[in-house]
Amino acid sequence: MRFTYLFFALCLLSSTYSLSQKKLDSVAISGYLDLYYAKDFHNPSVNSNSLFVSSNQYNKLSVNFAYLSLGFFKKDYYLQFTPAFGTYMDANYANESKGTRWIFESYLGKNMHGKKFKQLDIGIFSSPYTQETAISGQQLMYTRSLSAEYTPYYLSGLRANFKVSDKLSWYAYLVNGYQHLPSKKYLPAFGSLLHWTPKKLILNWSLYLGNEQTKLDKSKTWRLFNEVNVERAWGKLKFQSCGYLGLQVLDNKLTQWWQINSILAYEILPSFSVNARLEYFRDVSEIMINQFYDNHGFHFIGTSMGIKYKLNESFSLGSEAKLLHNKAGLNSVIGTLFLQAKF
Repeated sequence: MRFTYLFFALCLLSSTYSLSQKKLDSVAISGYLDLYYAKDFHNPSVNSNSLFVSSNQYNKLSVNFAYLSLGFFKKDYYLQFTPAFGTYMDANYANESKGTRWIFESYLGKNMHGKKFKQLDIGIFSSPYTQETAISGQQLMYTRSLSAEYTPYYLSGLRANFKVSDKLSWYAYLVNGYQHLPSKKYLPAFGSLLHWTPKKLILNWSLYLGNEQTKLDKSKTWRLFNEVNVERAWGKLKFQSCGYLGLQVLDNKLTQWWQINSILAYEILPSFSVNARLEYFRDVSEIMINQFYDNHGFHFIGTSMGIKYKLNESFSLGSEAKLLHNKAGLNSVIGTLFLQAKF
């Protein structure tokens, strides 16, 4: 993968020089701010929650996620660069090199204009896994489920987009392992997303296949991750559901983790909606979660309920209550107030 990223660096430098020398066709600038105040009423003295990377600080007003997105476009080429900060970035990028923990997106792309082959990107970009992203303003609910928190939010490497038919697209990925920036070297891994949109239904099927072995940890080798999510709308009612199964070779034994969750959101008024989520997560061998586990590994059930009020096209606010429970000491009743702004 080092040659891939060397190529990327050269492309980025050459494209930056080229853009500085020639007039751009267009420049797109946008921003986002996500503020929140959260409290665990069952554990009021606790100031953070290590189970989550999103909105995980309690008892103080915090920035979960804020970014400035810059897009540069010249003929068939485009350059996307998005620096960011907040408690989400602090938690989710904690294992990355210090100098790169502020990079949310940074990729160079080209429109291919092929009959099937549409786009090719190289760099750092959002992952295709689960229906939830790091940007809460794009979601039905403010907080994230555990399913999203324990899959990659970002990937680095190559991404190719193919149009199979008017309603079916395929995205192929060659990436630097299971959520790692280019500054950390991992064995090349394969990812895939099939995106199908028949009528009012949205169906996504994603895969990941890679070897997680490193010089410091040789116990984990091959990992296969298989995920399906679906979205459907009936007038003012929206429904989302996601299920996945992960297989990991650990100390030459095959282990697994899996989860399922569903979300309902109802628009009472054009500016006011209510939402609810039910989720279950099971990790028998603590592959993803190594806290709040017993002799049967980690397992939990969670429920969330929230309201959201849209002030205008730029500002939204609301609240959400989340209940987490298992028999190994996980008991939380988390209340969150939030404000979202975009421009």
